[in-house]
Amino acid sequence: MFKRLPFKRIKWPGWVVLILLGIFIVIGIGKWVGDSSAKGVQSKDKAETTIEFKQDTEETDRYTMLINTPVIENSSLAEAIQEWVTNQKETFLSEVKAEKDNLGSGYRAHLTIQVDAKKGANDTTSLIFHSYHLVNKVSGENYVKMFTMNATHERLQLTDLLTNYGETLDAIRSNLKEQLKQNDKIKNDLINQKLNNVLQEPNTWNWLVSETSLIIYMEKSKITENKTGTIEIKIPLEEKRAAQRERSILKSGEKYVALTFDDGPNPDVTPRVLKILKQHDAKATFFMLGSQVEKHPSLAAKVAQDGHEIGNHTDRHINLTKLEKSQLVKEVLNSRQEIEKATGQTPTLIRPPYGEMNSEVEQVAKINGSSLILWSVDSRDWKSKNAKAINEVVLKEVVSGSIILLHDVHPTTAEALPKLITTLKEEGYHFLTVSQLLLTQEKYSAGTDYGKS
Repeated sequence: MFKRLPFKRIKWPGWVVLILLGIFIVIGIGKWVGDSSAKGVQSKDKAETTIEFKQDTEETDRYTMLINTPVIENSSLAEAIQEWVTNQKETFLSEVKAEKDNLGSGYRAHLTIQVDAKKGANDTTSLIFHSYHLVNKVSGENYVKMFTMNATHERLQLTDLLTNYGETLDAIRSNLKEQLKQNDKIKNDLINQKLNNVLQEPNTWNWLVSETSLIIYMEKSKITENKTGTIEIKIPLEEKRAAQRERSILKSGEKYVALTFDDGPNPDVTPRVLKILKQHDAKATFFMLGSQVEKHPSLAAKVAQDGHEIGNHTDRHINLTKLEKSQLVKEVLNSRQEIEKATGQTPTLIRPPYGEMNSEVEQVAKINGSSLILWSVDSRDWKSKNAKAINEVVLKEVVSGSIILLHDVHPTTAEALPKLITTLKEEGYHFLTVSQLLLTQEKYSAGTDYGKS
């Protein structure tokens, strides 16, 4: 049987300990963030910043604290940083309290928080914090936090960054998850539930952006059972080029509209709609209900295979403004998961049922990197259920740039579609998906769009 030896710390003066800890942490930060520089980050990424830093120290019989923080002009970012620092201090002091019988008489706990500023692309700067807790252990605990800001010290979220790129948050999630699952150093230790939880909280990710990549530093402890340290994942970014290439195919001066179909897929009507669209070589966007996709996954897959865009119409078609935040999120995520499972597509467009939305609906869409899409022309097919009336309404109200609301659950909508498409073609209209239509208007960000009327 092994006998556990008592742990004793050397009784060095507090100022010596603080200096040594500071040196070790600075060296560690340099190594942690230096990999990117060593691997070819352009010289302007390594340019010095003009950020000033301040240092606070505190010593008692039981602990020492050395905390470096940046002087930030933007009050919102400064508050976010201070909140994190305060949380670190409170966590540390609670650990000290738990070990109070083992501390004192020269045996002290230590907290050191150091920060490094790293320049990124497009005038961004990432503040990289390392918080080191040493409380009655041979080795301490290291915590990492990053804040990315623009030139005016405004904090940037991933959704803000992606405004300039042809990527969505869901695409980033998918890429990140795939790389983690293929990484030899961590793939066998991943815990799916923990990983999925982290992926749903992008605002907690540690990230910075270079000229060509989004670089995410994932703490292993958050996605595995026993692993510690961080893992670096690089996701290539292509600034607006994909969008520009697709937009270049479109001709200026032409008339474009987007046909959209809600509430499906429906086994009786959706196949008829698909057949008519194929006959006329027209593309459309289908805003599907997760509950319907779950019932008819092969039909949802057929819509995707035919080259149409698929949007998220929630799971059960409930007015989102009447739900609690957790239920709202569930409605959106459940539907997205069913669509992904059936079609392989990750929907980046959300159409709220009844067109009802509020600030919470907008926030959920933004967090998911999705645009809220309403409509500018309501065919009222849900009301008239008459093919002639449907055509009259649409043809009276349509203009170039219109988003037309239809439903692939009413047989009369399928009856109206051949004449509607033929007439619109005769009037010079071309048919695009909603995302393609937004490209003609140079709209890339997660926001709300109604089309033109």
